[in-house]
Amino acid sequence: MTKKKLCPLCNRRLPNRICPVRGEEICSKCCGLNRASDGCDENCDYYRPVTVRKEVNEALPVYKVLKSKSEGSYAIVVSRERTNGKLQYIALLIDVWKMGLKDCFGSHSITKQDFQRKIIKMWGNLSIFAEISLAEALWTVKYGLRIAKEVKTRIPREFEEYGYILGDMADVKVEGSLYKCFKCGKGEISDDEVELIKEITRHDVAAGVCGTMAETMVYFVCDECRKNKTADKHR
Repeated sequence: MTKKKLCPLCNRRLPNRICPVRGEEICSKCCGLNRASDGCDENCDYYRPVTVRKEVNEALPVYKVLKSKSEGSYAIVVSRERTNGKLQYIALLIDVWKMGLKDCFGSHSITKQDFQRKIIKMWGNLSIFAEISLAEALWTVKYGLRIAKEVKTRIPREFEEYGYILGDMADVKVEGSLYKCFKCGKGEISDDEVELIKEITRHDVAAGVCGTMAETMVYFVCDECRKNKTADKHR
């Protein structure tokens, strides 16, 4: 009797759909769980209906774009005002030092009062945020996606649901080293340092300690910030 081939991702269920990214059949359950995390695009018959279901309505004016005044992990909130006066928004948690985009939630329709209450409930108060440009927010999100895909952080399914609120990110360019300077957030670091961060990230994710006091603490800076620190010491 020929043994049935199982899904290569879960090794439990029977495969029933072709995955263009992997070039082989996987089961529908794994397709749903991993969708958008492995480079899925509109060439996929199963991913395309999700992406076209919601129109990217960039005509809706931006209401507020917020970024937390933190280091390493940022909360990004992008909201737009609907024609009925209510808001649609997406909130994302992006770990630029390790995991990339790791959490997301939002709403398709919410009053301005409830929007403010939700943000306060999640983060305590609005003073932890600074208003930023939409361009900066989109760059940070695209950067978070790049890191997440590289280190295999699972993209939250909520990003599929609310990502359209961001608008088109096709022209947003994130170049250079995978991880940036931990001080200025823009400077390049070496390939060896990037590989070390990736190794530490995979270890901490497997151990379930990312975001806890037990996670491995690392800190890398670019050449420019290193020079500035040395210059300050000699003043």
